[in-house]
Amino acid sequence: MTKKCQHIIAGILFLMVAIFVAQQDTSKTNHPTPTKAIPIDTTLLFQKVVLPNRLVQFRQYLQQYHLRVEDNYELLLLLSNPNTRQQLHHHFQMDTSTLLRHAELADLMQIGMTELDAQILLFSQRNYQNPFTGSTIHLQILAEADAESLLQDMGGWMAAKENALLQNYCLSIEDIESWIYQAKNQKYKIFAQIL
Repeated sequence: MTKKCQHIIAGILFLMVAIFVAQQDTSKTNHPTPTKAIPIDTTLLFQKVVLPNRLVQFRQYLQQYHLRVEDNYELLLLLSNPNTRQQLHHHFQMDTSTLLRHAELADLMQIGMTELDAQILLFSQRNYQNPFTGSTIHLQILAEADAESLLQDMGGWMAAKENALLQNYCLSIEDIESWIYQAKNQKYKIFAQIL
């Protein structure tokens, strides 16, 4: 064999090896390894109790199903749509009311409300749940709410609960009026009018 033929054969073999290695690398990226399950106490997460870092825990729970939700705004955009909630229910057997509850919490927190404030407000309003949509309270409803009624509902709800997070919790009518004002002036209301 001549040197020219040896160089051509070596070049062809080099290309074949390069193509084989490239295919191996792309096959690894096309099939990511599943993420490890994050230990989360779902017993409490799916109950109507005030929890520290509830939305962080819920986002981690969704990530177990490979639903990449990085922050509360992405959570709100994902779960505020009733069709999306139904699809998640069918695909992953997630309770639609739990999905809606976390969307409403994320919505309330858009105006600077703490997660503790949002949970207390949401859970105190469960008696006023819309029977058609399951919706309890979000910014659109808060914008039309009466501050004194909300304060009474929240106080009554907290009095009936034994939770260490609620022991030193203080709220004034001015705080609630501020939430209502901010909800009225919120530029983007994510929940649709039909809710």
